[in-house]
Amino acid sequence: MSAFNTATTMNEIIGRLHGSPTRSIDGLVSNLPEDYRGSLAIFCYGRAHLHAVALAIAATCTVEALVVAGGKSGAFLFEQSRRPPEIDHIFSRARRVRISLATNTSRQKLAEELKAAIN
Repeated sequence: MSAFNTATTMNEIIGRLHGSPTRSIDGLVSNLPEDYRGSLAIFCYGRAHLHAVALAIAATCTVEALVVAGGKSGAFLFEQSRRPPEIDHIFSRARRVRISLATNTSRQKLAEELKAAIN
């Protein structure tokens, strides 16, 4: 796997993939041989923040390439990459609860209450 011989190359590839929209990952990895893509998909799947990247890369691989790279994990990743995205995951950002920050007045009131409690 000469493409991953240096940490710089691996870090560069991971950096590009992590910063890219999932739909453009195919274009970024299409020039890599399939066995490299399989290994990269397995590597990314082992990091929680790169799961979506791993699934996108795995979608460009055959089951054989993923099994060679990761064994049973590769077969699982192949199956996951062929499933449609879950509806909850697609809309999870839209349902986030807004966080309201304390206003100056409420911060002052809290500071006064803390000062009174200390004294």
